[in-house]
Amino acid sequence: MPLDQAYDYASKVMVENMLEQDAKEGIDAFLEKRTPQWEE
Repeated sequence: MPLDQAYDYASKVMVENMLEQDAKEGIDAFLEKRTPQWEE
């Protein structure tokens, strides 16, 4: 895949991943300096 398409694809995947609950928990835990409580 050409580089410009790879960057576009990677950006979309990153946005989708950031919408997951575990991503929010990881960011919140980092900001609050605590261990994350992951979903099982």
